[in-house]
Amino acid sequence: MYGLPDGLKPLSAAEEQVLLAVWAAGPRAARREIGEKLPEKHWADATLLNFLYRLEAKGWVRCEKEGNRNLYTPAVTQRAYRVYCMRERLDTLFGGDLAAAVRALVSESGCTQSQLEQSVRVLEEKYAEADEYDFYD
Repeated sequence: MYGLPDGLKPLSAAEEQVLLAVWAAGPRAARREIGEKLPEKHWADATLLNFLYRLEAKGWVRCEKEGNRNLYTPAVTQRAYRVYCMRERLDTLFGGDLAAAVRALVSESGCTQSQLEQSVRVLEEKYAEADEYDFYD
């Protein structure tokens, strides 16, 4: 699954919010630290614990005991998850057509000139990297 371990179950929107908070809280974060990183901080402790339990059951986080508290560690990197999500959207919404996705983003996103220039540099770097390999040797 695009760099993610096999067997991970899909996330709900709320589970994704909690996972993002786990990453923001840093490795080996306690429930309280994770709760502080949630965009809406009015979650009840029991609710957050329930979502952390679900993430653990789905394979997205690992839990270990330290004294009287649980510490949560992401089982995947945020970068791997981002790539997975982008690839899924690209395949689902654009049939894998990267050029169509870029066109849609550029035409509708309100990018600044600076952001466009930065994106062009990234694409040029990737193009140059691909050109370094001769696939016919």
